[in-house]
Order: sequence, then structure tokens, then C-alpha cells
Amino acid sequence: MRRLYVGGLNHAVTQKDLKDRFGKFGEVLDVELRTRRDDEGVPYKTFAYININISDADLKKCLTVLNKSKWKGGTLQIETAKESFLHRLAQERQEAAEHLLHKSSAEGKKQNLLDSLSKAGVKNFTMKAAVPGSEVPGHK
Repeated sequence: MRRLYVGGLNHAVTQKDLKDRFGKFGEVLDVELRTRRDDEGVPYKTFAYININISDADLKKCLTVLNKSKWKGGTLQIETAKESFLHRLAQERQEAAEHLLHKSSAEGKKQNLLDSLSKAGVKNFTMKAAVPGSEVPGHK
């Protein structure tokens, strides 16, 4: 997935227009259309962020065809944009949840080992780590 910044848009452009325009190059997942207005509410800048599934070759083709082109009364300025903060936050939360799940499964395996040792009659079993430089019997 790529995130594109599209500037130089006319104020009358809609999300559907952008989906149709960029849908020729890849699958448009999301369009964030933003309009900045002055103190009196008059729009002076309209731009968009488009999340699109697109291959590198199609992205290059899209930039070649659409960048600096005239469209609906504006001159398009297209660049690759930074990842959305909300998307990155959701991804980090998912990774943290997976890490927590993996950590709990590792603790569960350790507990299963201790349970099996206690069933075998081993009591007060502690795992000790070797100290670097200490000799281990049977190894050189």
C-alpha cells in the first residue's frame, strides 16, 4: 500500500472523482480530502491523501501521467506521502498485542515444563544459567 499526497486540487473535486481518477492505476482504499479555509470561510487550498494498492511500475506510470497535469481547473501535484499517524498507531498496537500473545505462550511453555517435572516427582527445581568462563562437566 502506498500513501500519495495530491495537491493543487480544485475546491469542487470530490472523493469519488479522485477514486475514479486514481483507480485506473491501482485499487484505491481510502481518500482523505481536506480543504483549508481563511477566517471568512473561503476555501483557499484543497488537497488529498490517497491510500492505494499499487505496484512500483504503476506508481511510476501514475506519477508520469498525472503529476503536473491540468484537471478540473487545477494543476495536480503528486508525491508519495508519509504513513498516516492513525494507521501507524493501529499497526503498532497490533504488533504489541502479538508480542504479548507470544510472550504469554512462552511463559505457558515454561509452566508446562515445570508442571511435567513436578508430576515426575522433581521438587524445588530451579533453572540456573552457566556463568561465562565456568567449566561444564563433560565439555571442553
